[in-house]
Amino acid sequence: MSAAALQLKKSLADAIKHQMKFDHLSISSFAKKTKTNRNSVRRILDGKNTSITLKTMAKAAEALNLELTLSVKQLPLGKLGRIAGQLAVTDDAKKAAELKKQFLEGYYGQSVNQLDA
Repeated sequence: MSAAALQLKKSLADAIKHQMKFDHLSISSFAKKTKTNRNSVRRILDGKNTSITLKTMAKAAEALNLELTLSVKQLPLGKLGRIAGQLAVTDDAKKAAELKKQFLEGYYGQSVNQLDA
């Protein structure tokens, strides 16, 4: 699981929890507002559950009058250089594949899987 996905989900869950508290919404009332069930709301509020879809994220944010934004940016050149340096000296094929993936994702600012699409 990527650190970026975890951070994004944690930020979303924290923002929703904060707004629910501000609006005095329980899990049940938020579930009704989003036309879903309490288990789905718990998954939304779980900062470690990254299997939530963008559609669900947007629906939850809209229900609380929050604006959902998602941005992608390149890693700083220094960090890309460190990854490239590690890649150049590693003899471990598995580690090399992971470093190559990190480098490409950092350079293009998006998942390597998305680049193939």
